[in-house]
Amino acid sequence: MVLLKLEKLEPYLDDLVLLLTDAVENGASIGFLPPVSEQEAKNYWLKTQEDLFSYNRQVLAIRNEDRLVGSIQIETSPKADALHRCKVEKLMVLSDVQNSGFATTLIEGAERVAASMQKQLIYLETRSEDDASHLFIKMGYTVAGEIPNYARSANGQLEATTFFYKEVEPTFETF
Repeated sequence: MVLLKLEKLEPYLDDLVLLLTDAVENGASIGFLPPVSEQEAKNYWLKTQEDLFSYNRQVLAIRNEDRLVGSIQIETSPKADALHRCKVEKLMVLSDVQNSGFATTLIEGAERVAASMQKQLIYLETRSEDDASHLFIKMGYTVAGEIPNYARSANGQLEATTFFYKEVEPTFETF
């Protein structure tokens, strides 16, 4: 297993498309509803690559046995009052390798990258009853609150979303 900070997404595009479609088809609350076409997923990752080039986003991925099995993103803001914080989003792990510690490794990697970017606060949102919600609590994130009926699920129902945060100590580590 290797944790990667992706500078370009195109070399990994096929794996990233599979990762996104697999996550959505298995019910992940990451801003898409099934079915997601390969073209829609590809367009998403190409747009994400533009954000990489503008330094508004970082993408981390785990490569295991010559394929990407998970990813997580860090979104930053250029606003003067927000330079100390970042948002973690789109934690995805392939369904056939879940519960193998990859999600934990991705979250820890995102925390290290955020700290190396001199961020002091990480925040995120996730559907309240998802496994990810329980994992963030286990990893020391604080619940800031819950909004009912915030996200639509694949079955069409509106579900609550929990907002989390975690303070981190900036470092001078290069990642």
